[in-house]
Amino acid sequence: MSRNIIILALIQLLLVVLGFFGLGIVLKVAGYPSTDFGIDWNPLALLLRRHGLFLLLVPAIWTVFTALSQNRRRFIFTLDIWLVLGIVLSITIIGVFLYACVYPYTRPLFIGR
Repeated sequence: MSRNIIILALIQLLLVVLGFFGLGIVLKVAGYPSTDFGIDWNPLALLLRRHGLFLLLVPAIWTVFTALSQNRRRFIFTLDIWLVLGIVLSITIIGVFLYACVYPYTRPLFIGR
């Protein structure tokens, strides 16, 4: 396997683990699992907190497919496209976890108070 594949796979793994623990910290600070004061928890944040470690399969599958395409002219995509896809996956993982951390809940608007 080339060095680029390993580095991107490790970055993806690190992003998933750090995002999972960071989201857990943000949710605990915000008072999760309490629903006091009418807080509605973001469904994406709850999904990532409960099942976010399944995202560890994404870098593993990406690594296998990228390694298989390395010694072939083409395995579904070329090696260059797999590397670009790995960068896009990394950016997507960052974006999803950051969104869930920034908007972990919503408060209903009380009109008339």
